[in-house]
Amino acid sequence: MAVVSAGDLRNRVEVLRRTGRINPLGEQTYDYETERRVWAKIVPTAGRGETVEGSMERVEVTHRITVRRASIPNLTTDLRLRFRGQVYEVQYFYPNYRDSGFLDLYVRLVIEDGIHGF
Repeated sequence: MAVVSAGDLRNRVEVLRRTGRINPLGEQTYDYETERRVWAKIVPTAGRGETVEGSMERVEVTHRITVRRASIPNLTTDLRLRFRGQVYEVQYFYPNYRDSGFLDLYVRLVIEDGIHGF
């Protein structure tokens, strides 16, 4: 495998951080707000589909997103990343062992409304 270089980070992604607030009914709710934009490398890693009840199809697609280590301070698993209108939920992350200046985030594509195009 090749070492990651800064030139490989060709995708501009938004980092969305979860923030809590109290709604008009006094209940605790959470929203995602844009924290910053960072350069990243996005690589699909796996995908699977299955048929569920009612002849519906469920698809799960995972990706590996590589970013600079210093670009996302306070890295947690409740972050989301947005690229070209698609939202990715951070599942876990590891330091990139090939190059210590980068991190690998493993994410899952989030589809909340059931209608989501590429």
